[in-house]
Amino acid sequence: MLRNRSREHPNDETLLAYLDAELSNLRMRVVRTHLQICWKCRAALAELESQVVTISRLLAEKSQDETDRSVQAREKFLRWRTDFEGRQRFLFRCQPPQLDRYAAGSVLA
Repeated sequence: MLRNRSREHPNDETLLAYLDAELSNLRMRVVRTHLQICWKCRAALAELESQVVTISRLLAEKSQDETDRSVQAREKFLRWRTDFEGRQRFLFRCQPPQLDRYAAGSVLA
């Protein structure tokens, strides 16, 4: 015996899958039919849509902030690397300390 599935209220997960068109064609039709007759589920769907839009905006802003931080971190690293390479060049230009003859003789002996 087949049940009339259009009278069953879809849960939030199903409504989100409906929004993303991730349901099978049959399930999409069942949910669409239910939404045509159930104002509570239409209201729940509208609330979920609003939340999705808000979250999408927040994620877009966050990714912009992360991009800005990423650029700042790269610039900071490049400054550090330039300073570090400059110090390395200075160290290699200096002559190593000369050993006195007595110490050198004892090492060779």
